[in-house]
Amino acid sequence: MVSRKDAIRNELRNVRASMNVNDWRSGSLLIAEKAFQVPELRHADSVMFYLSMNDRREVDTAPLINLVTAKDTVSTFVPVSCDRTLCAVPFSKSDPVVAGRFGQPEPLHARTGIEEVPEVVIVPAVAVDREGRRLGYGMGYYDRFISGLRKKGGNPFIIALVFSFQLLDSLLPDDPWDEGLDCIVTETDVVRIYKP
Repeated sequence: MVSRKDAIRNELRNVRASMNVNDWRSGSLLIAEKAFQVPELRHADSVMFYLSMNDRREVDTAPLINLVTAKDTVSTFVPVSCDRTLCAVPFSKSDPVVAGRFGQPEPLHARTGIEEVPEVVIVPAVAVDREGRRLGYGMGYYDRFISGLRKKGGNPFIIALVFSFQLLDSLLPDDPWDEGLDCIVTETDVVRIYKP
């Protein structure tokens, strides 16, 4: 029996995968411009980005990485798969990448063992709702990673990048281990869940 999470996941992954390349590129650029206006990101000293799986039409993070790293004092990280969670490893946009365990781009020469907790973590999503629930690919890697950062005493600001059709008005089903979002950015909207 297909769960409600799986049904939503399958439907929206198919819709996203069917985006034409021009809509995907222009939408990703608009999302980058809007995300860069979020104060927590704009003023952060350390940011973890995901490297987008462009063949799956995830929001392309390259334009946002370019905007953030124009300020050369920002420390940038990307995730690599470490056992059943993620590790944040230092990243420069000139670093060569290879396909990771699930097809996601990862740095070729990843240096693990970094203890820094990024101030901002940019996450991908298949679907989100306006209450800050996030539906990923169903393996819990980001939930375990974010939970681990909080157990270390960190309080990262979590931003999901999605296209507007991935932002649902109805509530997504959630589980006790699901980590919530602080902010959602689409090509048309910025939804703040965390309000300082």
